[in-house]
Formats: sequence, C-alpha cells, structure tokens
Amino acid sequence: MFIALEPEISMTVQQERIAKLETELDQLRAAVNECKIVEQATGAISVRYRMSPTDAFEMLRDGARAQRRSLPELASQVTANGGSFAGA
Repeated sequence: MFIALEPEISMTVQQERIAKLETELDQLRAAVNECKIVEQATGAISVRYRMSPTDAFEMLRDGARAQRRSLPELASQVTANGGSFAGA
C-alpha cells in the first residue's frame, strides 16, 4: 500500500494514520467476508427448503436470534451442512 507522506505532518502522526487505515481495512474485509457467508447460507436454505431468498434470510436470522448466536456463525454452520439447520 502506498500513501504519500505529507511533509508538514510528523512521521509519528502519519504512522498513526496508516495504522488506523489498516485497521479499518481489516474490519471492512471481515465485514465483506461475513456478508458472503450469510449470502451463501441464505442461498443454500432457499434451495433446500424451496423458499425465496428473503424468507430464507428471515429463517436464518430468526435461528441465530433463537440460539443467541451471531448471524455469520450460524450461517457458516448451515452452509457446511448444505443448508440444513440440523447440527447447527
């Protein structure tokens, strides 16, 4: 990653800015990966139970709430189970 240095700002401030941007980038990457997992699970549920993607997402969301788990966590297990909630 290349970031142009600003001569009037100290090297420490620039390093802090770079560190903050790298942290934000890591957080964004994690969020995108979580979205992918949820979408994969939604698709698998939709196919397995022959329902719309909207209904499949609601089923996944409700399941995560009922089990007090994060949506991406349950989605990952549901995807691994081919869209089934059994064992998830």
